[in-house]
Amino acid sequence: MSDLAIEKRNKIAQAMGWTARRAAGYIEGRFYRRSGQDFPECHKVGTDEYSKGFRTGYNRQNHPDSEVKIQQEPLAS
Repeated sequence: MSDLAIEKRNKIAQAMGWTARRAAGYIEGRFYRRSGQDFPECHKVGTDEYSKGFRTGYNRQNHPDSEVKIQQEPLAS
């Protein structure tokens, strides 16, 4: 996982009061929905943090205030 992906996961987890695992599932669920992929069966019935996050990300509508903004700082040379 890239540093930017880890930072995004951690920002979402902090903003929503979730575990990092749930935030990771949320990010993947959004990716699946946006790319038009079918909802995997394992996440429909899973009760673990990752599956809960996945369902939230897959089913959540896009609202401007539901987005977590990440400001990318310039890379140090």
